[in-house]
Amino acid sequence: MSLVAGTKFGPYEIVAPIGAGGMGEVFRAADTRLGRVVALKVLPRQFAADADRLHRFEQEARAVAALNHPNILAVFDAGQQDGSSFLVSELLEGESLRAALDRGALPPRKTIEYGVQIAQGLAAAHAKGIVHRDLKPENIFITKDGRVKILDFGLAKLAQKASDSSMEPDGATVTSSNTAAGVVMGTASYMAPEQVRGEAVDARTDIFAFGAVMYETLSGNRAFRRDTVPETMTAVLKEDPPDLVDAGLSVSPALDRIVRRCLEKNPEQRFQSAKDLSFALASLSGADSSAASKVVTGAAPGTPSVFWKSAAIVMALLAAVAGLAWFISTRPASKVRMQFAIPVENVINHMALSRDGSWLAFVSPDEGTGRPVLYVQRIGAPSATQLPGTEGATYPFWSPDGASVAFFANGKLQRVPASGGPPQKLADVLAARGGSWGTRNVIIYAPDAGSSIWRVNPDGTGAARVTDVTAGGRQDQTHRWPVFLPDGNRFLYWDGNFGNDKDDRASGTYLSSLDGKERKLVVLCHSNAGVAFGRLFYANDEHQLISIPFDTSKGTVSGSPSLEASLVGFQPATYWADFAVAETNSMVYNAKSGSSLSELVWVDRTGKKVGTIGQPGVMCNPSISPDGNRVAADITDQKANNVDIWLFNTQDGGNTRFTFAPEEEVAGVWSRDGKLIAYRSNLAGGSGVLIKPANSLGEPKLLAEYRGTDDIIPNSWSLDNQKVLCTHFTPSGYILELVPITGGSATRFHPGADNAATGMISPDGKWVAYTSNASGNWEIYVTTFPGAEGKWQVSRGGGTQPRWRGDGKEIYYEGLTGMLTAVPIRTDSGFATGTPAPLFQIRGRFQISSTDVFTYDVAKDGQRFLVNRYVKPERVDPLTIVLHAAADREN
Repeated sequence: MSLVAGTKFGPYEIVAPIGAGGMGEVFRAADTRLGRVVALKVLPRQFAADADRLHRFEQEARAVAALNHPNILAVFDAGQQDGSSFLVSELLEGESLRAALDRGALPPRKTIEYGVQIAQGLAAAHAKGIVHRDLKPENIFITKDGRVKILDFGLAKLAQKASDSSMEPDGATVTSSNTAAGVVMGTASYMAPEQVRGEAVDARTDIFAFGAVMYETLSGNRAFRRDTVPETMTAVLKEDPPDLVDAGLSVSPALDRIVRRCLEKNPEQRFQSAKDLSFALASLSGADSSAASKVVTGAAPGTPSVFWKSAAIVMALLAAVAGLAWFISTRPASKVRMQFAIPVENVINHMALSRDGSWLAFVSPDEGTGRPVLYVQRIGAPSATQLPGTEGATYPFWSPDGASVAFFANGKLQRVPASGGPPQKLADVLAARGGSWGTRNVIIYAPDAGSSIWRVNPDGTGAARVTDVTAGGRQDQTHRWPVFLPDGNRFLYWDGNFGNDKDDRASGTYLSSLDGKERKLVVLCHSNAGVAFGRLFYANDEHQLISIPFDTSKGTVSGSPSLEASLVGFQPATYWADFAVAETNSMVYNAKSGSSLSELVWVDRTGKKVGTIGQPGVMCNPSISPDGNRVAADITDQKANNVDIWLFNTQDGGNTRFTFAPEEEVAGVWSRDGKLIAYRSNLAGGSGVLIKPANSLGEPKLLAEYRGTDDIIPNSWSLDNQKVLCTHFTPSGYILELVPITGGSATRFHPGADNAATGMISPDGKWVAYTSNASGNWEIYVTTFPGAEGKWQVSRGGGTQPRWRGDGKEIYYEGLTGMLTAVPIRTDSGFATGTPAPLFQIRGRFQISSTDVFTYDVAKDGQRFLVNRYVKPERVDPLTIVLHAAADREN
């Protein structure tokens, strides 16, 4: 096919030809809709009649479109026109690896740099079940800025899982058609032995091809190329390429072993995953060949290889794990990026580095209770220490001397010795949003999601507000994530106005000081910040970790931002990115999402699992409909950075989306007749309570709205369905309000002068159970409704999340240790409670936002509980640590 400039394929207009290959011709094209330049690949018409070639073209479109990774070519669109199929992708500037190799072999350091990126791209594809099957230098592109892109997934095939008996022996393609047995697909010089024999392929087939590419990149010669294709295939099956070390090349034995492991004839003897391969290569990154050899030979005893499940890769990973301690002690000049395992079997949500970068504190669920607890681990050590008494921990941060760790748990800011010991309570908090411990021995913290920044001394004295979200007539929605600068006086914090489009442009990291007089914008962003070695770190809206030069004395940024990591875990509900930096030139981050998965589980009164609803997700606030047939729950869409309410069917687990606004919409509460749902929504510059028909056939109606720092969350409905009892969060505390659904002002429902929240009206409409911290701990109380006369304490030793049984004869609550407790209730002559009965450890999920109010609900008869239970991951991915992170950096 010969296309001229101006030819159109839908909204795409051909500009000029780029090149051609076996799968089609490629053109530079203009996307007239979005005003961008793209690459358009066209399958020639004479091949369109070839069903096999057309099928492979369609495979490429579907396979690549399913991937989203910086090292894989991004596909934007696909279609057909006038008998020709076309594929639209990003337009790359640079050259193929083949073009680079035509000029000769590459240096080992450059080969390692490219190899790590290729392995990471393959790992992303393999995680989706996609095997490339045709990896070669022609299908690897190097952009002008050194980014590797893997091209042409036209031969991609879904990897067959050995346990999936429903699949054909040869494995299903992305279109579910199967390659006929014995048919060889790929390029001979880079085929794995199983591919040559026409056998089933999997991720390890790509690893063999990767080894062949690496070998050629280092030596300048193909590993198996012979004069004819049959001879080349025979070499793949029976011969080994010459040793790289013996060929007089500047290739270290460690790198040679990695390449050799990739080229093993038996797939069981290769690296078992591209992720493991990337770890091994990353251990050599930033070091010359001699340094790489020292890492291997200098491995210390006690290397935590037990965390790697494939015995075949232990030697290759020795450099990545044991070498970590060597790098710390010897302080090489080059930056070193590597993975290191965390010796826990659960997800890691929050972490912090000590000031000298030698210790890591992190939060992970306890194996027994499922509640988040605090751990500390020396960087490079094979084990971590759980600190007793830290159940419920969130957002830890270190003291300047590294002797203590501060954290938030059970409504308190606390500190605990890093060596272990009883925690000390310092200040009250509700839904805390970070803290920092400065060199002047002052702690600053954000006690709530909508609060100002406060200060307190490490002994718990001197608590006082530092910043003011309402100062100067402003109505900032939140000040959070404070970070002290080295002087111990000035600090950074995130100022969020995320509910208002205009104000949102001012959301970012600001500078202030302990006297609270200064407020200066440093950089616009939507995440927490970190400061170390002359740079400011934050996550951008694509969840990439970014840094920019930062003058700590002036409090100003300069120069251009740099990409530190292509993906960092992010919690969209809290604007928290999971990374930590240390002043002594270290950085650690978690590439996975900062939010743990959970599932809706039915349990009986002993905690035994009796059923589930729906699929695992990032969920909170389950609420059972009055008839028991449906459940409302909040689900976080991490890619869209948004949270919406979904409705689940309790019979078949099917779900439908209930709210659709781009703002966060959460905490759905059913009316008594099940016809309406009240929920909380972010509004321009504030929040509000809306109601909407549960059948989704009507438009939402706004009942109450608050601006600035105030927030409001619906809790329960009155018996006549005319009012909604809500928790109103104010800068001075929490109150309960009744909001009429017919319009008009909200009226305060507040028993006494103490804070009151989470008000649940009884089934007969005569009582309200609520939480209050009047005693110093959050406890459950009951008062009359609608008069709020009298007060009876229900819980002992702490309690949150009150729920009523359908007949009003029991109240349930979660204690501070995570125990769900049932309390018998008698109301025949006043109000009285029976003996509390502990039921089971609720094992709920991490709190992900200030609107994450409930982790459970109860069936009407009180015999079953729907618990939003944390899901233990199948595997825990290691963290990425960067040592000497400022080395080789251009400021």
